Amino acid sequence: MTFSIAARCPDSGMLGVAVASSSIAVAARCSHVRSGVGAVLSQNVTNPALGPLALDLMASGLSGQPLLQ
Repeated sequence: MTFSIAARCPDSGMLGVAVASSSIAVAARCSHVRSGVGAVLSQNVTNPALGPLALDLMASGLSGQPLLQ
């Protein structure tokens, strides 16, 4: 089981992410953050290319439900 959380500071706009799992080095595969764009978290068993792809899509203006599709 993997637990993921992302938060944004309302004052500074800074993002923070955390991932906890029984898998070693899970954060290297599941947490993706890009300055000025956003944060993406996934589960332990995932395609590691999806995080950077999601950030690229967010940078191009896509967000919310369409991004998840």
